[in-house]
Amino acid sequence: MIEISNLTMRYKNGKGVGDINLAVDNGEVKGLLGPNGAGKSTTMRSLMGFLIPSEGSLSIDGINTIENPVEAKKIIGYLPGDPQLPQNLNSKSLFKLGADMRAQTTDYAMELAEKFELEVDQTIKELSKGNRQKVALILAVLHKPKALILDEPTSGLDPFHQRTFFEIIKEFANNGAAILLSSHIISEVEKVADSMAVLRDGAKIYDESYETFSSKAAEQGEDLEDAFFKFYERREG
Repeated sequence: MIEISNLTMRYKNGKGVGDINLAVDNGEVKGLLGPNGAGKSTTMRSLMGFLIPSEGSLSIDGINTIENPVEAKKIIGYLPGDPQLPQNLNSKSLFKLGADMRAQTTDYAMELAEKFELEVDQTIKELSKGNRQKVALILAVLHKPKALILDEPTSGLDPFHQRTFFEIIKEFANNGAAILLSSHIISEVEKVADSMAVLRDGAKIYDESYETFSSKAAEQGEDLEDAFFKFYERREG
């Protein structure tokens, strides 16, 4: 289970997040929504221990991610919003490195590479943006973690391989993983999320089941995207 309690993390310019509370149960997929600058990446980077918050507690499966970052990272799969990969290595070599670091084989990584139709012998610098994203995704999940923290995971993926990604996420959830994924597109969250939380200017303004939001939209005769933008604009006002 992922637990974020009273998270406050401010940058020198005053931006960041304040008093964020989020929980993701085992087997649950929670979408974290909001435009660029809303605080999604700050929340995720704080949860990973890359940023030290001024207030709050953060844990995954009962492990405090600030106090015990090494132990926590053993059970986490993390995808940053802008993955930086060694340009002169090929995917196969990167998967071997990632697997060795976690005392795993590359079997699952190669299985996913086949599903994503990824050419594993090409160097990273030879790959398209979408294929680099596939490599980063596979590196994040090759050890079959108990929790996934995924920042804009579908960035650069074409619709066919987005479907593959969502199938993998559902598989992880069915196996009991707690999954937090960020997006600024509600139609993406629709495909996989059990619940959704919305951030605006570093504050949480919504946190309910996905079904609750979609049912209200249907009652008002609105499609999901229109309903979401109207909700967001009302909260801005």
